[in-house]
Amino acid sequence: MTDSLTREEIEQAVRATVEAQRTALGVEITTPVLYSNGDYVVVIVAPEVGGFLVHDAGLGSMRVAAEGMRFGREPVARIKSIAERYGCVVDGGRITRMCEAQDVGAAVALVANASRTVADLVVEIRRQNKSQFRYVVTEGIRAIVGARLREDESFKGASGITYRVPNVILDQTLQRAFVFAVPLASRSAVPTQFRELFDLKAAFPSVYNESIYNDASDFRPREDGWILEQVGDVVAISALRERLAKVLETV
Repeated sequence: MTDSLTREEIEQAVRATVEAQRTALGVEITTPVLYSNGDYVVVIVAPEVGGFLVHDAGLGSMRVAAEGMRFGREPVARIKSIAERYGCVVDGGRITRMCEAQDVGAAVALVANASRTVADLVVEIRRQNKSQFRYVVTEGIRAIVGARLREDESFKGASGITYRVPNVILDQTLQRAFVFAVPLASRSAVPTQFRELFDLKAAFPSVYNESIYNDASDFRPREDGWILEQVGDVVAISALRERLAKVLETV
């Protein structure tokens, strides 16, 4: 059994997670608050007339923008609402809060948590994009093949791992899988998709693997497409009907 920690020791351990260094922008505080990717939230404290300006240097909003989210009226309103919940404001993409010297600690905590919450929109965007695109792909395939479509069927790869394939097109007898059609909402899914299709290809070499990507996403057909072409075919959602027509002709 380990020795118990005193209140002072615990307090010291928590304080050790906070670092401060002076930069050209002001004092840079590395807080114990984490973004969803594991990076620490960094907050800047800079002297201003009448007090101190505490801000996140726009890092929270930058993470949202990096996901491809356009800052139209709705996203801007959501970010503003998040900032206000923490008593902060949005200024030029930065989460900011003015405070007096005695309130700097609280302001740092509020700005850090507001920045993290704004950045969490990235997780929500990914989830929504994936769900919406998957629906579009499935309905597009259904319109082409009708009753030959099966959704979320389980298949075991050569490694022994079982995968749930989002869209399976059966052969004309409706007895065996003919095409595995997998939606790809963004390039972040490429490594996982390659691994799964590689495993399935080894177990079902006669089944077509079709990776269907969103023309409007961040997917790069030349680079990402080359990787997925090692385990199947890569097709834009806009060319889905033409591609499936050619595949179905091979029956």
